[in-house]
Amino acid sequence: MSVEKVYALSGSIITENLEKIGKVAKALEKNHGQILVVTGAGDLKEHIHAAGENGNQSEQDLVGISATRLNAKTLMTAMEAYPDTPENAEDIMKAASTGDNIVMGGLTPGHSTDAVAAIAAEILDAELNIATTVDGVYDRDPEDKQAKKFDQISTKELRDIISGNSEAGGYELIDLTAVDIIERSSIKTKIFEGTLENIEKPEKASGTEITSE
Repeated sequence: MSVEKVYALSGSIITENLEKIGKVAKALEKNHGQILVVTGAGDLKEHIHAAGENGNQSEQDLVGISATRLNAKTLMTAMEAYPDTPENAEDIMKAASTGDNIVMGGLTPGHSTDAVAAIAAEILDAELNIATTVDGVYDRDPEDKQAKKFDQISTKELRDIISGNSEAGGYELIDLTAVDIIERSSIKTKIFEGTLENIEKPEKASGTEITSE
């Protein structure tokens, strides 16, 4: 068995659904194949921001990585999954070789959840599903009534839209590092709203597909 789907799962999907974490796990496991899930920090971003009052950017990143791994371990309790959270590329390959589902958090300071998930998808030659709080990529703030949603967008066009915010806990959609990885390895990628139905059947989700040119 090999990993066919990698999920970048917004941390808010975990922290705002703790009372029904089992349903999130079940939606992920219904993909009928081995998957790898990278969790974000979600509401635990408050700890990152608090660290920023006294610490530097690297220290904030380390707090952020710990927050993502806490969410990963919480999700793992509800899933049939590899017992450890990978902390580097070698760990990812070792876990994937077991055939078990894999749940993990951050890896390296300065890398968002999406970047880590893109790295995992690149290593495993898998498709990337980014489940977040918005239902796709828009040409401006989705709250703007004039905002246009893209069914498909190139990495070049995406770079023109995103700000490339690299502050810990500050990724609203996707960061430039993730876009670079998606582009260099032509990773099949889709961004969609992280509802249980969409997580269970990402191929049917009404999101935005990212293409490499």
